[in-house]
Amino acid sequence: MMRKGVSPVVATVLLIAIAVISAVAVWYWVAPMTGSQPTPSTIQYGFAVTAVYTNSTSGTNCVTVDLKNTGGVTIPVSTVFEVRYQTNGSIGAVARYVNVTSALAPGASSNFYIVSAPMAINKSQVEQGTYILRASATLSIGSVSGYSDVYFTC
Repeated sequence: MMRKGVSPVVATVLLIAIAVISAVAVWYWVAPMTGSQPTPSTIQYGFAVTAVYTNSTSGTNCVTVDLKNTGGVTIPVSTVFEVRYQTNGSIGAVARYVNVTSALAPGASSNFYIVSAPMAINKSQVEQGTYILRASATLSIGSVSGYSDVYFTC
């Protein structure tokens, strides 16, 4: 009596083929989930103060800065930058803020008031001197370490 079935060689080839096809199918299913996600280290942040303005009612005091997005990522609304006074090389406490009130796309610039509190809307007079504009600890767009301090003078 003769047994009918698949020879051991054909069975081995079929098992290997099924395993390879299954592995490729799983790879195509999982690969999109592991694609490169933007991280703070790969996103390019940057900003620059391109101009500082005075107001006719404040004499020579600064009230507005032109902020330019020099990075590759949009700076969204409600982003807060700290304005710290510098005296003889030492950086003072946070006294003023710049609040982004309209999103800044890469390469775009806009003017913003220097205010005395993060959510204040009044123009604050800023004394003459050297200031440092830096990303606030409450920055809403990612790692604060992605930014460099920007110095400007009133």
